[in-house]
Amino acid sequence: MIKKVLKENFIYIFLIVFAIIVFVLLSKSTYYENIVDFDNKVIEWFNIMHVNAFTKILTFITNLGDWYLPIAVIVCIFLFFKNKWYFYILAGSYLFSGIISFVTKLLILRPIPVVALINIPNSYSFPSGHTLTSIVFYITLCYLLTINIKGFKRTIILFLIVSLILLIALSRVYLGVHFFSDVVGGLILGLISEMMIINIINKNFKEKIVKSIEK
Repeated sequence: MIKKVLKENFIYIFLIVFAIIVFVLLSKSTYYENIVDFDNKVIEWFNIMHVNAFTKILTFITNLGDWYLPIAVIVCIFLFFKNKWYFYILAGSYLFSGIISFVTKLLILRPIPVVALINIPNSYSFPSGHTLTSIVFYITLCYLLTINIKGFKRTIILFLIVSLILLIALSRVYLGVHFFSDVVGGLILGLISEMMIINIINKNFKEKIVKSIEK
């Protein structure tokens, strides 16, 4: 099973590894100073945009990307869903995204911004873990729950989920806990990871899930 999954998803695994290598090389290159300068300009621009009401909204939204909400949802799925494939796939996907974020942070070791509107995370800055894990968790959850839904309704649900993810990504920069390039890195790694996860679902679990729904 593992050998089959690795073979079917070799291109995605390659792209994840390649992206991480590129990120590491950029962090050691002369281009890094240009990236830092751009990130600082973005932070300065957001500092001008700060509004109390907007800050409260984005603080709430950024909390939706914290680990405890996905874990609570995964536990509820384990307890209340008869079909355990939902639990295995969602838990495995979320764990995978967390590992990718953790490993990349340790390889790049970029310091977190020193001034923020909320408590600064006790971790390294690149990539944005909230962005990466939110892409994987929310899109996988959406895909699993709408796997038997087609047409306009599914498009609307996906649009709302994507909007939430983008707002979580925006909130990390607005609140000052991540640089803009951290979020871009999280988006890239998250999207590649999610394409791999959907491919795994389609080739190994979709038929089983659909049959369990139809029973």
